[in-house]
Amino acid sequence: MNKKKIEIVSLLKHKQKTCTQLLEKMGEQMKAVDTQDEPQLATIVEEKEVLISGLNETDRKIADLVRDLDQTTLDSLIRENEGLAQGIESDLEKIIEQETVCQTKLNLVKNEVLEKIKAVKSGQRLLKGYGVSQRIKSKISKNV
Repeated sequence: MNKKKIEIVSLLKHKQKTCTQLLEKMGEQMKAVDTQDEPQLATIVEEKEVLISGLNETDRKIADLVRDLDQTTLDSLIRENEGLAQGIESDLEKIIEQETVCQTKLNLVKNEVLEKIKAVKSGQRLLKGYGVSQRIKSKISKNV
């Protein structure tokens, strides 16, 4: 039992470290969104996906280990690592908050682009209303 507890604590510490890395990436993402640096944003999103898949794998491992623990051991594990759990939860809340802000900013940019596209399409329709100019045929014969 003690070996599983140690392994769970180790996985929780790894999860906290990964959450901290993800929080740093969120800061970089916020800057990329503000500066509208699309290539940098794409790179950051790919890096975040790797970190998130690592978090999911860690969660799966923790769940597998916790499943085998009895209630007394689980309760002691929760009490002993309450600070660690609060740190992880705090980081995750910050990540979600920053992700929401980025999503809102990206939606605003998307709406601006859509409005520009609509304006361009509207302008093209106006030009078509005047008709397309006929191609001017050459007055000189090509056979000459």
